[in-house]
Amino acid sequence: MKTFEQICLFKVFFVQLFLLLGQIGVSYAQDAIFSQYYASSLYLNPALAAAEQNITAGFNSRVQWKSVVTPYTTNQATAIIPIYSKTEKFQNMGGIGLSVYNHKAGQVGLNATGFNLNLGYVIKLADEHHILTGLQLGYIQKRIDFSSAQWGSQFDPVNGWDSSIPSGEVNVLSSSSYLDIGSGLMYYFKPGRSIREKGMSFYMGYSAYHMNRPNESVIASIDSRLPMLHKAVAGFEFTLNEHWNISPNVLYARQNVSSQLNVGCYATYIIGQEHDLKEWTLAPNKLMAGGWYRLGDAIIASIAFGNEFYTIAFSYDVNSSSLRQSSRGRGAYEISIKLSAPKLQKTIKVYGSPRF
Repeated sequence: MKTFEQICLFKVFFVQLFLLLGQIGVSYAQDAIFSQYYASSLYLNPALAAAEQNITAGFNSRVQWKSVVTPYTTNQATAIIPIYSKTEKFQNMGGIGLSVYNHKAGQVGLNATGFNLNLGYVIKLADEHHILTGLQLGYIQKRIDFSSAQWGSQFDPVNGWDSSIPSGEVNVLSSSSYLDIGSGLMYYFKPGRSIREKGMSFYMGYSAYHMNRPNESVIASIDSRLPMLHKAVAGFEFTLNEHWNISPNVLYARQNVSSQLNVGCYATYIIGQEHDLKEWTLAPNKLMAGGWYRLGDAIIASIAFGNEFYTIAFSYDVNSSSLRQSSRGRGAYEISIKLSAPKLQKTIKVYGSPRF
Protein backbone atom coordinates (compact mmCIF):
# COMPACT_ATOMS: atom_id res chain seq x y z
CA MET A 1 0.00 0.00 0.00
CA LYS A 2 1.34 3.42 -0.95
CA THR A 3 2.27 5.81 1.81
CA PHE A 4 1.11 9.43 1.81
CA GLU A 5 4.67 10.58 0.97
CA GLN A 6 4.87 8.20 -2.02
CA ILE A 7 1.56 9.45 -3.42
CA CYS A 8 2.66 13.08 -3.06
CA LEU A 9 6.02 12.38 -4.71
CA PHE A 10 4.25 10.58 -7.55
CA LYS A 11 2.00 13.60 -8.20
CA VAL A 12 4.89 16.06 -7.96
CA PHE A 13 6.84 14.08 -10.56
CA PHE A 14 4.10 14.36 -13.19
CA VAL A 15 3.43 18.03 -12.40
CA GLN A 16 7.12 18.81 -12.92
CA LEU A 17 7.24 16.72 -16.08
CA PHE A 18 4.41 18.57 -17.81
CA LEU A 19 5.64 21.97 -16.60
CA LEU A 20 9.07 21.23 -18.08
CA LEU A 21 7.54 20.10 -21.36
CA GLY A 22 5.47 23.25 -21.44
CA GLN A 23 8.60 25.38 -21.18
CA ILE A 24 10.20 23.96 -24.32
CA GLY A 25 11.54 26.88 -26.31
CA VAL A 26 12.52 27.45 -29.96
CA SER A 27 16.07 27.56 -31.92
CA TYR A 28 18.46 26.17 -34.46
CA ALA A 29 19.54 22.58 -33.87
CA GLN A 30 23.03 22.26 -32.50
CA ASP A 31 23.31 18.66 -31.31
CA ALA A 32 23.85 15.45 -33.20
CA ILE A 33 21.12 12.81 -33.23
CA PHE A 34 20.96 9.02 -33.10
CA SER A 35 18.25 7.12 -34.95
CA GLN A 36 18.86 4.30 -32.44
CA TYR A 37 18.05 6.60 -29.54
CA TYR A 38 16.93 3.58 -27.49
CA ALA A 39 20.47 2.16 -27.81
CA SER A 40 22.24 5.36 -26.68
CA SER A 41 20.73 5.61 -23.22
CA LEU A 42 22.92 8.31 -21.63
CA TYR A 43 22.48 10.49 -24.72
CA LEU A 44 18.71 10.01 -24.40
CA ASN A 45 18.28 10.65 -20.67
CA PRO A 46 20.81 10.95 -17.80
CA ALA A 47 18.37 9.10 -15.51
CA LEU A 48 19.03 5.91 -17.47
CA ALA A 49 22.35 5.65 -15.62
CA ALA A 50 20.17 4.07 -12.91
CA ALA A 51 18.43 1.64 -15.27
CA GLU A 52 21.08 -1.06 -15.54
CA GLN A 53 21.33 -3.94 -13.09
CA ASN A 54 24.70 -5.07 -14.49
CA ILE A 55 27.95 -3.43 -15.51
CA THR A 56 27.52 -2.46 -19.16
CA ALA A 57 29.56 -0.88 -21.94
CA GLY A 58 28.28 0.42 -25.24
CA PHE A 59 29.39 1.94 -28.53
CA ASN A 60 27.34 3.88 -31.10
CA SER A 61 28.51 5.10 -34.48
CA ARG A 62 26.54 7.15 -37.03
CA VAL A 63 27.60 8.22 -40.52
CA GLN A 64 25.22 10.66 -42.20
CA TRP A 65 24.98 11.83 -45.82
CA LYS A 66 27.93 9.82 -47.11
CA SER A 67 26.94 10.82 -50.65
CA VAL A 68 28.03 14.36 -49.72
CA VAL A 69 31.75 15.14 -50.04
CA THR A 70 32.29 15.29 -46.27
CA PRO A 71 29.77 13.22 -44.27
CA TYR A 72 28.68 13.99 -40.73
CA THR A 73 29.95 11.41 -38.25
CA THR A 74 29.03 10.85 -34.61
CA ASN A 75 30.63 8.30 -32.29
CA GLN A 76 29.92 7.58 -28.63
CA ALA A 77 31.29 5.17 -26.03
CA THR A 78 29.58 4.61 -22.67
CA ALA A 79 29.99 2.62 -19.48
CA ILE A 80 27.49 2.20 -16.61
CA ILE A 81 28.26 0.82 -13.17
CA PRO A 82 25.17 0.01 -11.03
CA ILE A 83 25.02 0.79 -7.32
CA TYR A 84 23.37 -1.95 -5.28
CA SER A 85 21.34 -1.59 -2.12
CA LYS A 86 22.94 -3.02 1.03
CA THR A 87 19.57 -4.00 2.47
CA GLU A 88 18.09 -5.66 -0.64
CA LYS A 89 20.46 -8.13 -2.25
CA PHE A 90 20.97 -7.63 -6.00
CA GLN A 91 18.51 -4.71 -6.07
CA ASN A 92 20.06 -1.65 -7.70
CA MET A 93 19.42 1.76 -6.18
CA GLY A 94 21.16 3.82 -8.86
CA GLY A 95 24.18 3.96 -11.10
CA ILE A 96 27.23 5.87 -12.32
CA GLY A 97 27.58 6.44 -16.04
CA LEU A 98 30.51 7.68 -18.12
CA SER A 99 30.24 8.71 -21.75
CA VAL A 100 32.56 10.13 -24.38
CA TYR A 101 31.34 11.32 -27.76
CA ASN A 102 32.73 13.01 -30.85
CA HIS A 103 30.79 14.74 -33.62
CA LYS A 104 32.44 15.96 -36.82
CA ALA A 105 30.53 18.11 -39.27
CA GLY A 106 31.35 19.89 -42.52
CA GLN A 107 34.31 20.32 -44.81
CA VAL A 108 35.95 22.81 -42.45
CA GLY A 109 35.99 20.08 -39.81
CA LEU A 110 33.92 21.30 -36.87
CA ASN A 111 34.74 18.81 -34.12
CA ALA A 112 32.81 18.58 -30.86
CA THR A 113 34.13 16.22 -28.18
CA GLY A 114 32.28 15.71 -24.92
CA PHE A 115 33.11 13.95 -21.66
CA ASN A 116 30.14 13.31 -19.37
CA LEU A 117 29.64 11.97 -15.86
CA ASN A 118 26.11 10.73 -15.12
CA LEU A 119 24.63 10.00 -11.69
CA GLY A 120 21.30 8.16 -11.44
CA TYR A 121 19.08 7.31 -8.48
CA VAL A 122 16.02 5.04 -8.16
CA ILE A 123 12.94 6.13 -6.22
CA LYS A 124 10.62 3.17 -5.48
CA LEU A 125 7.05 4.35 -5.05
CA ALA A 126 5.82 0.74 -5.07
CA ASP A 127 6.81 -2.54 -6.69
CA GLU A 128 5.09 -1.52 -9.92
CA HIS A 129 5.97 2.20 -9.92
CA HIS A 130 9.55 3.43 -10.05
CA ILE A 131 10.99 6.85 -10.83
CA LEU A 132 14.56 7.30 -12.01
CA THR A 133 16.32 10.64 -11.60
CA GLY A 134 19.61 11.63 -13.20
CA LEU A 135 22.15 14.43 -13.36
CA GLN A 136 24.79 14.89 -16.04
CA LEU A 137 27.95 16.98 -15.67
CA GLY A 138 29.99 17.39 -18.81
CA TYR A 139 32.97 19.10 -20.39
CA ILE A 140 32.77 19.90 -24.10
CA GLN A 141 35.48 21.10 -26.45
CA LYS A 142 34.75 22.38 -29.95
CA ARG A 143 37.51 22.75 -32.53
CA ILE A 144 37.54 24.14 -36.06
CA ASP A 145 40.23 23.47 -38.66
CA PHE A 146 40.45 26.80 -40.46
CA SER A 147 43.26 25.58 -42.73
CA SER A 148 40.64 24.25 -45.17
CA ALA A 149 38.27 27.22 -44.85
CA GLN A 150 37.63 29.53 -47.80
CA TRP A 151 36.77 33.13 -46.89
CA GLY A 152 34.99 35.52 -49.23
CA SER A 153 37.90 37.96 -49.02
CA GLN A 154 40.24 35.29 -50.48
CA PHE A 155 38.47 35.12 -53.85
CA ASP A 156 40.16 36.79 -56.79
CA PRO A 157 37.85 37.98 -59.64
CA VAL A 158 40.18 36.39 -62.22
CA ASN A 159 41.78 33.36 -60.58
CA GLY A 160 39.09 32.44 -58.05
CA TRP A 161 40.00 31.35 -54.52
CA ASP A 162 43.63 32.09 -53.60
CA SER A 163 44.94 30.77 -50.27
CA SER A 164 47.82 33.29 -50.34
CA ILE A 165 45.38 36.20 -49.92
CA PRO A 166 44.95 37.08 -46.20
CA SER A 167 41.45 36.34 -44.92
CA GLY A 168 41.34 39.48 -42.81
CA GLU A 169 39.47 37.60 -40.08
CA VAL A 170 40.42 38.55 -36.52
CA ASN A 171 39.42 37.32 -33.06
CA VAL A 172 38.65 33.87 -34.51
CA LEU A 173 39.54 31.03 -32.14
CA SER A 174 40.42 27.51 -33.24
CA SER A 175 38.70 25.99 -30.21
CA SER A 176 36.42 26.69 -27.27
CA SER A 177 35.70 24.68 -24.12
CA TYR A 178 32.87 24.85 -21.62
CA LEU A 179 31.06 23.01 -18.85
CA ASP A 180 27.68 21.47 -19.63
CA ILE A 181 24.81 20.45 -17.31
CA GLY A 182 21.89 18.12 -18.02
CA SER A 183 19.24 16.28 -16.04
CA GLY A 184 16.38 13.84 -16.54
CA LEU A 185 13.44 11.91 -15.10
CA MET A 186 12.06 8.51 -16.09
CA TYR A 187 8.88 6.80 -14.87
CA TYR A 188 8.42 3.03 -15.16
CA PHE A 189 5.28 0.96 -14.67
CA LYS A 190 6.12 -2.69 -13.91
CA PRO A 191 9.88 -2.26 -14.33
CA GLY A 192 10.70 -5.79 -13.12
CA ARG A 193 8.49 -7.63 -15.59
CA SER A 194 10.26 -10.43 -17.46
CA ILE A 195 10.31 -10.17 -21.24
CA ARG A 196 8.63 -13.63 -21.32
CA GLU A 197 5.92 -12.66 -18.82
CA LYS A 198 2.65 -12.07 -20.63
CA GLY A 199 1.29 -8.60 -20.05
CA MET A 200 2.26 -4.95 -20.50
CA SER A 201 4.73 -2.41 -19.11
CA PHE A 202 5.07 1.32 -19.74
CA TYR A 203 7.72 4.03 -19.48
CA MET A 204 7.95 7.77 -20.10
CA GLY A 205 10.59 10.39 -19.44
CA TYR A 206 11.88 13.89 -19.96
CA SER A 207 15.45 15.20 -20.16
CA ALA A 208 17.07 18.60 -20.65
CA TYR A 209 20.60 19.30 -21.84
CA HIS A 210 22.71 22.51 -21.82
CA MET A 211 20.72 23.77 -18.83
CA ASN A 212 23.48 26.29 -17.99
CA ARG A 213 23.36 27.73 -21.57
CA PRO A 214 27.16 27.65 -22.08
CA ASN A 215 28.91 30.04 -24.45
CA GLU A 216 30.07 27.99 -27.48
CA SER A 217 31.35 30.88 -29.62
CA VAL A 218 34.70 30.52 -31.42
CA ILE A 219 34.88 34.29 -31.86
CA ALA A 220 36.41 35.96 -28.82
CA SER A 221 34.24 39.09 -28.96
CA ILE A 222 30.88 37.31 -29.42
CA ASP A 223 28.74 35.57 -26.81
CA SER A 224 26.77 32.70 -28.37
CA ARG A 225 24.73 30.69 -25.89
CA LEU A 226 24.03 27.04 -26.71
CA PRO A 227 20.24 26.55 -26.77
CA MET A 228 18.73 24.01 -24.38
CA LEU A 229 17.88 20.64 -25.88
CA HIS A 230 14.67 19.00 -24.63
CA LYS A 231 13.77 15.34 -25.13
CA ALA A 232 10.63 13.42 -24.24
CA VAL A 233 10.30 9.66 -24.74
CA ALA A 234 7.52 7.17 -24.05
CA GLY A 235 6.68 3.61 -24.94
CA PHE A 236 4.69 0.47 -24.21
CA GLU A 237 5.88 -3.10 -24.18
CA PHE A 238 3.54 -6.01 -24.84
CA THR A 239 4.47 -9.65 -24.36
CA LEU A 240 2.22 -11.77 -26.56
CA ASN A 241 3.67 -15.13 -25.46
CA GLU A 242 7.00 -16.53 -24.28
CA HIS A 243 8.53 -15.93 -27.72
CA TRP A 244 7.09 -12.64 -29.04
CA ASN A 245 7.34 -9.13 -27.61
CA ILE A 246 6.47 -5.82 -29.30
CA SER A 247 7.30 -2.28 -28.21
CA PRO A 248 5.77 0.83 -29.83
CA ASN A 249 7.62 4.00 -28.78
CA VAL A 250 7.96 7.69 -29.57
CA LEU A 251 10.65 10.35 -29.18
CA TYR A 252 10.16 14.11 -29.35
CA ALA A 253 13.13 16.48 -29.27
CA ARG A 254 13.28 20.25 -29.62
CA GLN A 255 16.10 22.76 -29.72
CA ASN A 256 15.10 26.30 -30.68
CA VAL A 257 13.06 26.29 -33.91
CA SER A 258 14.18 22.77 -34.84
CA SER A 259 12.18 19.78 -33.66
CA GLN A 260 12.23 16.05 -34.24
CA LEU A 261 9.50 13.43 -33.86
CA ASN A 262 10.26 9.70 -34.18
CA VAL A 263 7.36 7.25 -34.12
CA GLY A 264 7.79 3.52 -34.53
CA CYS A 265 7.87 0.04 -33.11
CA TYR A 266 10.17 -2.96 -32.82
CA ALA A 267 9.47 -6.63 -32.27
CA THR A 268 11.57 -9.13 -30.34
CA TYR A 269 11.58 -12.86 -30.96
CA ILE A 270 12.97 -14.99 -28.11
CA ILE A 271 14.66 -18.19 -29.28
CA GLY A 272 14.23 -21.37 -27.27
CA GLN A 273 13.17 -21.77 -23.65
CA GLU A 274 14.11 -19.70 -20.59
CA HIS A 275 17.23 -20.95 -18.83
CA ASP A 276 19.53 -19.97 -15.97
CA LEU A 277 22.75 -18.17 -16.82
CA LYS A 278 25.65 -20.50 -16.18
CA GLU A 279 28.40 -19.44 -18.54
CA TRP A 280 29.32 -16.94 -21.23
CA THR A 281 27.95 -17.79 -24.67
CA LEU A 282 28.01 -16.20 -28.12
CA ALA A 283 24.85 -17.91 -29.32
CA PRO A 284 22.05 -15.32 -29.69
CA ASN A 285 18.70 -16.00 -28.04
CA LYS A 286 16.83 -12.95 -29.31
CA LEU A 287 16.23 -11.41 -32.72
CA MET A 288 14.84 -7.90 -33.15
CA ALA A 289 13.54 -5.81 -36.03
CA GLY A 290 11.85 -2.42 -36.12
CA GLY A 291 10.82 0.56 -38.17
CA TRP A 292 10.38 4.27 -37.40
CA TYR A 293 9.34 7.42 -39.19
CA ARG A 294 11.15 10.65 -38.38
CA LEU A 295 8.43 13.14 -39.25
CA GLY A 296 9.13 15.02 -42.49
CA ASP A 297 12.67 13.65 -42.75
CA ALA A 298 13.37 9.93 -42.97
CA ILE A 299 12.21 6.34 -42.74
CA ILE A 300 14.34 4.20 -40.41
CA ALA A 301 14.76 0.42 -40.47
CA SER A 302 16.67 -1.53 -37.82
CA ILE A 303 17.68 -5.13 -37.13
CA ALA A 304 19.50 -6.60 -34.11
CA PHE A 305 20.46 -9.82 -32.38
CA GLY A 306 22.04 -10.80 -29.07
CA ASN A 307 21.56 -12.39 -25.67
CA GLU A 308 22.00 -11.44 -21.99
CA PHE A 309 25.68 -10.67 -22.61
CA TYR A 310 25.59 -8.58 -25.79
CA THR A 311 23.38 -6.87 -28.36
CA ILE A 312 24.45 -5.78 -31.84
CA ALA A 313 22.15 -3.58 -33.91
CA PHE A 314 22.25 -1.95 -37.35
CA SER A 315 19.93 0.73 -38.71
CA TYR A 316 19.62 2.71 -41.91
CA ASP A 317 17.84 6.01 -42.66
CA VAL A 318 16.28 6.68 -46.06
CA ASN A 319 15.52 10.34 -46.68
CA SER A 320 11.87 11.07 -47.39
CA SER A 321 12.18 14.88 -47.50
CA SER A 322 13.33 17.16 -50.34
CA LEU A 323 16.87 16.51 -49.09
CA ARG A 324 16.76 13.13 -50.87
CA GLN A 325 17.52 14.93 -54.14
CA SER A 326 20.87 16.14 -52.77
CA SER A 327 21.64 12.95 -50.85
CA ARG A 328 20.45 10.79 -53.80
CA GLY A 329 18.09 9.00 -51.44
CA ARG A 330 20.87 8.00 -49.08
CA GLY A 331 20.50 8.97 -45.46
CA ALA A 332 22.56 7.59 -42.60
CA TYR A 333 23.58 4.27 -41.14
CA GLU A 334 24.24 3.44 -37.51
CA ILE A 335 25.84 0.58 -35.64
CA SER A 336 25.38 0.01 -31.92
CA ILE A 337 27.02 -2.56 -29.65
CA LYS A 338 26.11 -3.20 -26.03
CA LEU A 339 28.07 -5.51 -23.73
CA SER A 340 26.79 -6.62 -20.33
CA ALA A 341 28.27 -8.60 -17.46
CA PRO A 342 25.30 -10.29 -15.74
CA LYS A 343 25.90 -12.23 -12.58
CA LEU A 344 25.73 -15.95 -13.32
CA GLN A 345 23.06 -16.41 -10.66
CA LYS A 346 19.54 -15.20 -10.02
CA THR A 347 19.16 -11.42 -10.09
CA ILE A 348 16.16 -9.12 -9.96
CA LYS A 349 15.15 -8.03 -13.45
CA VAL A 350 14.64 -4.29 -13.69
CA TYR A 351 14.02 -1.60 -16.30
CA GLY A 352 13.84 -3.78 -19.35
CA SER A 353 12.36 -1.00 -21.49
CA PRO A 354 13.63 0.08 -23.91
CA ARG A 355 15.09 -3.43 -24.22
CA PHE A 356 17.53 -2.46 -26.98
